[in-house]
Amino acid sequence: MTVRRSGKVVRWFPMSAGKATERRFTTTNGVHVISEKVSPVIFDSATVGIPKGDPNYYKIKGYYADRISDSGEYVHSAPWSVADQGKWNVSHGCINVSPANAKWYYNLTKLGDIVVVAGANRRLEPDNGYGFFQMSWWQWTAGSALKRPIATTPLKAAG
Repeated sequence: MTVRRSGKVVRWFPMSAGKATERRFTTTNGVHVISEKVSPVIFDSATVGIPKGDPNYYKIKGYYADRISDSGEYVHSAPWSVADQGKWNVSHGCINVSPANAKWYYNLTKLGDIVVVAGANRRLEPDNGYGFFQMSWWQWTAGSALKRPIATTPLKAAG
């Protein structure tokens, strides 16, 4: 994982993403926006369609979690996957980093910061959190009430 500030690399560290054994376990590719910061957080797979009793079910307490999609993707501390980070993708879609790197990253980032995920074969859906950044301007405006872009002019000062 490469962390940049104002375009300059400030840190690099190993990470693990979604294991991609199924589409639902594949980290989404594209421009994400941090929409929530929480520590601790309970990760309960039942909230993303993996119920108790399913072999993939999990319910764990996580730390230093930055949410990057509404489908439950976070950048977070994952001490259980440190040995895999930088070598294998083993998560259910989250970006796992070591506790020390997660704490550093969590303290650096703010709501609205951009997280770009590259290399996955599953695109972030436009309606998944702030996924609308995946659309071109023309696609975005086609979904508006007017179905087209509009031009605006500056307001005139009252007086």
